[in-house]
Amino acid sequence: MNPGASATDTIAAIATPVGSGGIGVVRISGPQALWIARRVTRRDRDPRPRYAHLVAVYDGNDALIDQALLLFMPGPRSYTGENVAELSCHGGPVALRRVLDSILAAGARPAGPGEFTLRAFLNGRLDLAQAEAVADLVAAPTPAALAVAANQLAGRLSDAVRDMRADCLDLLAQMEAEVDFDEDEVPAMDRAVVAATLDSLHQRLEDALASAGRGIMQRHGVRVALVGSPNVGKSSLMNALLSTDRAIVTEIPGTTRDVLEESFDLDGVPIVLNDTAGLRETHDPVETLGVERSSRALEGSDAAVLVLDASRPLLRNDETAAARVRQAAKPTIVALNKRDLPHAIRADDVRDLAPGAPIVRTAAIREDVNELRQALRHVIGLDGADGGLALVASVRHQEALTRAPGRQPGPPPGGAPRPPGDFKNHCVPGPGASPRA
Repeated sequence: MNPGASATDTIAAIATPVGSGGIGVVRISGPQALWIARRVTRRDRDPRPRYAHLVAVYDGNDALIDQALLLFMPGPRSYTGENVAELSCHGGPVALRRVLDSILAAGARPAGPGEFTLRAFLNGRLDLAQAEAVADLVAAPTPAALAVAANQLAGRLSDAVRDMRADCLDLLAQMEAEVDFDEDEVPAMDRAVVAATLDSLHQRLEDALASAGRGIMQRHGVRVALVGSPNVGKSSLMNALLSTDRAIVTEIPGTTRDVLEESFDLDGVPIVLNDTAGLRETHDPVETLGVERSSRALEGSDAAVLVLDASRPLLRNDETAAARVRQAAKPTIVALNKRDLPHAIRADDVRDLAPGAPIVRTAAIREDVNELRQALRHVIGLDGADGGLALVASVRHQEALTRAPGRQPGPPPGGAPRPPGDFKNHCVPGPGASPRA
C-alpha cells in the first residue's frame, strides 16, 4: 500500500494482463465503488447485485469511452469483503486506460500491487495461506503447481492446520478441567485416547512436512546448469531436453557466449535449464565474460550436469570444467554425450572427475535423453517421492510446521502420556492463520 493511503479508500485498477485482448476488466473496491460506477456510467439507479448490465462508460467531459458490462457485488459477499464493481470493457490498452482514468477522476485512487488480495485478507475473506496462494495460482509454471495453488486457495492446508489446532485445544481443555476439578466432577482422561491423539497429531504433521520438498520444487522450480568445455554438445543436449531448437548449434567451439535459460516440466517440477558457455582458459575478452557468467550460473544453480564428449579422449579443458563443478559442490550428473558416435572414453575413465555422481550416456535426440531425465529425478529427490498433491509448498509454511513443539510420538515407552511443557503453543494459529483466529 502506498504511504499515506488508507485501507478505507476506494481503489481501482485494471485487473487483466497488459496487452490487447477481447475483454479487459477494471475493478473498483471500497465504500464508494457503487457511487463511482454509477458516476462513470451515468446510471440513475443502482444496478441489481451480481447481474451483468450493459452500460456506456464516459469521461469527465461526457465523452463516450466504451461500452461495457457492469457487475456489482456488495460486501461482504465479494472478493475483498467490500463493495466491488467490475467493468468488463473491450480489451484494448487505450480503452482500459481511459476507463481507469475516468474512475480515478471520479474519486478512486490507484490500487497498490496485491492490494485487492490484501483487503480480502484484512477483511477475513482469505487467510494468509490462501492470500499467498493467489499469487502462486497466477504464476504457476506447471499444471502440478497450479493444482497445489488451487487447493491451497480452497483452504486445504488451512483446514488441515485448523483441524490439528482444534484437537490440541480439545486435549488442553480436558487436561485443564482435570487439574481444576475433583475426580467426582470430571471423569479422568483415558490415557490411551490421549496417546492415540498425540500420535495422530504427530503423524499428520510429519505427513504434511513430507510433501514440502516436492511442493516447494513445484512452486519455485529447480535450476540446473549444463556445464562443460567448449563443443561437447551442451546446446544440443538442451535442445533435446526441451524437444525444440532453442539454442544455436554449430561445429565451431565457443558458439555459446552467454547463458541461455529455458524451462521444461519434469513430473510436475519446472526444471530451469542454463546452457552455459564452454569453461576453459581463454584470453579472448568476450569469451572471458561468457566463462565468468557460466561460473555464476553454476554457483546459482541447484544441480549441475557435467557434459563430456564421449567421442574423444578427455582434454585439459574437461578437467578445468570438472574442477569448477567440484568447487561449486552441487549435486551433479556426468553426461557422456554423443553416444551415437564411436566411444573414446568409458564411465570408469571419468569417475574421479565428479566422485559419486551418476553417469549417463546421452545424444542430441529426444529418445537419448531419457536416461538423463531419470538421473535428474534421482538427483533432485523425485525418485520414490509421493506423486500425490503436495500439502505444503512454501518455505514459510514448512518452517512454521517444523517449529511445532512436541514433534515426537505421544507417550514414552512404559510411561503415561506426557504432552510437551509448552503444549499450549500447539494451539496458536499456524500457516493459514486468519487475523481473526
